[in-house]
Amino acid sequence: MMEFNQKEPIYTQIIEDIKIKFINGTYQLGQEIPSRRELAKRLGVNPNTIQRAYREMEDMKLIMTARGQGSFMTTDAQILESLREEALDAAVSQSIEMLRSFGKSDEEILDTMKKYLGRGAAR
Repeated sequence: MMEFNQKEPIYTQIIEDIKIKFINGTYQLGQEIPSRRELAKRLGVNPNTIQRAYREMEDMKLIMTARGQGSFMTTDAQILESLREEALDAAVSQSIEMLRSFGKSDEEILDTMKKYLGRGAAR
């Protein structure tokens, strides 16, 4: 069950959740996703909220809906790659800003990143 925060609309949180599942491989290119009714029931939200999320994702070309057949993730690998780049940019930018707020210089941030990357290689 998804936990919703009060800071942003539920439909945008649903879109973000589906984007993350697409980026991390839970949903594959062209894979069918839950129907609007099924997802509304699973998440315990109003079906109109799911309808809005799906409509927004269709406008973004993230999903396609075929009448009578269901909704499917895009088959366009370029859209997936763009989503991955956006997520990477957001994560790195957020991390750098946080470290700067701690008073770290760019050189210290780079040294920290290298240290953590080195740990990953040793595993």
